[in-house]
Amino acid sequence: MTEKKRFVRLDSLVAYMQTESDGDEIFIRYQGKKVAPKKSRFFKIDRDPVPLDVEIPIDARGQWVEIELWDYDHFSPNDLLGTFRFLADEVAENFTAELLPDKDSAMARYVLGWSVVER
Repeated sequence: MTEKKRFVRLDSLVAYMQTESDGDEIFIRYQGKKVAPKKSRFFKIDRDPVPLDVEIPIDARGQWVEIELWDYDHFSPNDLLGTFRFLADEVAENFTAELLPDKDSAMARYVLGWSVVER
């Protein structure tokens, strides 16, 4: 019998307060690698939720997960807006995590929707 594998599924991202008046250009990193968006450098976000559909393999016993939220800049270095940190220890859906803002991006307010799935 094959042991099932667990994944953190990043479901959605909601911006309650962006760092730019016309919306932020966002990308997401996990363990130093960009995981979203998959087919472009960034996605534009304003107040509408953005579906993500990203799966990250995790330990079957659960683990702390840190997801970095970045603002893409065209002519200067990209800015770390902050980190989502949560314990993925049970298979369930519809969790949320609030952004822990980076000290230079204290005004950013984002919520990440996530789930733990097993297959």
